[in-house]
Amino acid sequence: MSKAEEKALKIYPAERGHMHDRPYQREGFIVGYHQAEKDNELTWEDMRELYIIFAEVDTEIELCKADITAETIGYYQEVLKRFKERKEK
Repeated sequence: MSKAEEKALKIYPAERGHMHDRPYQREGFIVGYHQAEKDNELTWEDMRELYIIFAEVDTEIELCKADITAETIGYYQEVLKRFKERKEK
């Protein structure tokens, strides 16, 4: 059973003794789940954008324009924040 099917069954559990077991709701959930996974996949364009953002942040660190240290939690949080901002545009 796939992760989507497990979640669908948890949200729309089988009801004992009922002829109609809510298969349509589960199927709709599964389709929506797979679409959401697809929508959230990283593309090669996303990877290129991340590469550019990492280079920008590294440059800012080297020029003392950023108050963070490379390869720390704050560093990766900054890269992620910028990536999300650019994806929203």
